Amino acid sequence: MKNIFINIFIVVLLGSLFPSCEPRIEMDLEQWGDHALIDNVQIFNIQTQDQQLQEYYTSGVVTPASRRIYVSVGNATIDLVNYTATVKVPLTVDLTKVGIEFFHKAVKVEPVNNAPIAGILNDFSAKQFVYKLVSADGTTHDWTIKITN
Repeated sequence: MKNIFINIFIVVLLGSLFPSCEPRIEMDLEQWGDHALIDNVQIFNIQTQDQQLQEYYTSGVVTPASRRIYVSVGNATIDLVNYTATVKVPLTVDLTKVGIEFFHKAVKVEPVNNAPIAGILNDFSAKQFVYKLVSADGTTHDWTIKITN
C-alpha cells in the first residue's frame, strides 16, 4: 500500500515539473496548396451470388458476401482546366442502381444540388452531377461529373 502512494506521488511530481505539449504548434494548412483535384472516377455496382461464401460477424449475423464490380470503362477523362470528369460506361449498365467512387487528394467531397452521395448505390440516370472538393488549405472546386456511353 505504501508503494502505491509513493508511485502516485512521483507521477504527480514529475507531471508538474515537465508539462506536456507546451507550447502547442499549429499546422500551417496553406503549405499544402490546391489539392481539390480529381485523379479518377469509377462507376460500380454490387454483385452477390447464390452460391457464395458466408461471412460470420461478431454479432452472430450471417450475411452473404458481396463485392464491388467496376462497370466504367477504363479511366475517366479528367479536365483540370474546366474541372470536369467524364466517365464512360457500357450501354447495358442500369444507371439507376450504381455508385460512384472518387480517387482524389482532397480532404472532403461534398455532393452539390442533390447529387447522389459517393460510395452508395443510387440513381445516376441523370448522367451529370456536381461535387465540391475541398483542399486542406481551404481551396474548393466544383467538379462536374459526366457519365457517357
